[in-house]
Amino acid sequence: MFQMMKIVSLNIRGLGGSIKRKYIRDLISKEHVEMICLQETKCSDISKENGFLLWESNDIGWIEVGASNNA
Repeated sequence: MFQMMKIVSLNIRGLGGSIKRKYIRDLISKEHVEMICLQETKCSDISKENGFLLWESNDIGWIEVGASNNA
């Protein structure tokens, strides 16, 4: 039997606001998201602390891919 993994992808256009961070935390919790892909155009770096705040757990990991020109 197959087990489904819940993946969410968001273009958040600015992670600095508390409303967006709360939206992401609520979405992860409500939908039991196992993996989230954030496309962020307004932030050049997401710190470990910000990652922990979004996921509300220390059991996280991420990969950051820098922009290429305007993409």
